[in-house]
Amino acid sequence: MKLKAAIVAATIGLTGLPLAALADSHPSATAKEAKTDTQRYANDASITGKVKAALIREKDLSAMDVNVETQNGTVQLSGFVDTKDQQDRAEKVAKSVTGVKEVKNDLRLKTGS
Repeated sequence: MKLKAAIVAATIGLTGLPLAALADSHPSATAKEAKTDTQRYANDASITGKVKAALIREKDLSAMDVNVETQNGTVQLSGFVDTKDQQDRAEKVAKSVTGVKEVKNDLRLKTGS
C-alpha cells in the first residue's frame, strides 16, 4: 500500500513539472491565453492524479495496468484488465471524480495465452 501511495505521489508531482514550460511554448500567445492554457493543463493533471488515486483505492482492480490521460476534462482510460467487471468499474470510478466531463473507456480485456 505504501508503494502505491508513493507511485501516486510521484505521478502527481511529475505532472506539475511542465507547467512553466507550457506558458513559454506559445510565444505568440497573449499572457491571458498562456495563463488559460496553463490552468487547463494544471486542471487536467489534477484530474489525472485524482482518477489514478481513486483507481488505486479500488480492490481487485490493478491500477498499474490502467493508463489515465486527461484533455480538457475528458479522461481516457487505456490498458488491459482481467474482466469486464473491472473494465466497467474503472469507468465508473473515473466518472465519479470531480471535474471529469467525459470518460473514454479504451480498456481491453486480457486474453489467455
